[in-house]
Amino acid sequence: MYGISAIALEKTYGSFRAVDSLTFNVKSGDIFGLIGPNGAGKTTTMRMLCGTLSPTAGKTIVGGFDIAKESIKIKTIIGFLPESTGFYNWMNGEEYLYYFARLYKIKEPIARKNIRDLLDRVGLAAKAFAPIAYYSRGMKQRLALARAMINDPKILFLDEPTLGMDPRGQQEIQKMLLDLNHEKGVTIFLSSHALTDVSTFCNQIGILNRGRLIAHGSLNDLRKLVNGSTRILVRILNTQEAISKLSRSPFNNTIDKVTEESVDFIISDDNIEFNQLVDWIRKENFKLTELRQIKMNLDEIFLRLTNPTYDMHSTPVTIKKSPWPQVGQTPSK
Repeated sequence: MYGISAIALEKTYGSFRAVDSLTFNVKSGDIFGLIGPNGAGKTTTMRMLCGTLSPTAGKTIVGGFDIAKESIKIKTIIGFLPESTGFYNWMNGEEYLYYFARLYKIKEPIARKNIRDLLDRVGLAAKAFAPIAYYSRGMKQRLALARAMINDPKILFLDEPTLGMDPRGQQEIQKMLLDLNHEKGVTIFLSSHALTDVSTFCNQIGILNRGRLIAHGSLNDLRKLVNGSTRILVRILNTQEAISKLSRSPFNNTIDKVTEESVDFIISDDNIEFNQLVDWIRKENFKLTELRQIKMNLDEIFLRLTNPTYDMHSTPVTIKKSPWPQVGQTPSK
């Protein structure tokens, strides 16, 4: 079952097309990350999915409801954290959440308990009665996230959820969201510029560029889409002859790092065979300490797909399959 479906979704402002024929599905229980350059249409897309912005054309189904016909029902099952959030700075954290609980008509005993649980979950229990005016940016972001969850939503829309947080705060919020997803099956749709976080946090990723969805799938799906060949990191003991021997290598290699103890180089020859590499290492009498694959990360995929000169339909690169060793494992002789 799909938790979110967009069908030929469009948004135009005069002659400018902010979102162009956007079609995709997000399964219930997925964590979907929408990424793209600034101005690609991510926030516009999220606002249309949440019903806070009317599309020019197209259709959106959220939680089984058509947003054009059943927007009130949709708002009872979703939580939305926009990139920019307004606060009533004269309130404290508990009062702020209680205000929104009453808007959802949550009964007071239940609301009070939920608020205590949420403040504890986002790490603000100790600051529950402090005026919001004294909150840091990261604390306000935590409070806004708690507000997005006040109605116990089935689907969460989060625009830059860890904006303004320090690394520890980011980890805490990611863990909390993962727990929410695993324990309650909450579908999470988020937009973020933190691509490393998206690649580890989301099981599905969409890349938006100039209003169009140019890629959609798992991280491995995206690697295949850009023909992302797997490179090989080789670490050998540093000797007087090591650098000169590498300069005469029959493979396309780049020296990555040199220390007193070791030399790291990367093989990026698409047609290399594993046995050829091993034979060459033995022939040169290199003392091998590490041999492992380096897979293309989301940053590289993103830069390649959003490059105006990139041709997604270019001829695929053929990579010969080989039984690669695991990280740190040397090949058997």
